[in-house]
Amino acid sequence: MGDIDRDPERGVFYEAKWDLGDGGSVHYVVDEFADVHFMVVANEDPKAAQETLSRIEVGLSVWTVDEMLNDCYVHVYPAGWAKSLMRLGAGAPLHATESVVSYVVFSSEHQDVPVRRAAVWAMVYAAWPEFKDALLRLADTDPRIAQDAQLALEQLAESGVIEL
Repeated sequence: MGDIDRDPERGVFYEAKWDLGDGGSVHYVVDEFADVHFMVVANEDPKAAQETLSRIEVGLSVWTVDEMLNDCYVHVYPAGWAKSLMRLGAGAPLHATESVVSYVVFSSEHQDVPVRRAAVWAMVYAAWPEFKDALLRLADTDPRIAQDAQLALEQLAESGVIEL
């Protein structure tokens, strides 16, 4: 196990890493920007990664995607809505699911700026190309969050998720 240095620029305020010895690793991340704690399993072998993830899920209370979506649906006030969006983005699966894409894009059109901003950052956390059009719209039409949307587009382009 090893601790990884704080990197607030990357949103990492604490990270512990366990080397699994099979080329895989487990990371426990405290992300103060999204106000969530999460674990990441990395392994070149998808089957080995899934087995590790399954063992973790048995031992810990883990939010499923459906539970995160249900939590999103119960929040009508902007602060709770924004927090649930950030959790949904941080906990999103590797590949896009229609229910998550629809909810995040819907939230990006909310009347309150903090909810729209949380939607932008949920898109960054999920890092799915399906969010490109919503981010382009926000970067062009909403001056209150245009800078965040443009930064999100640049980050997704730099990581190879989308092409600008």
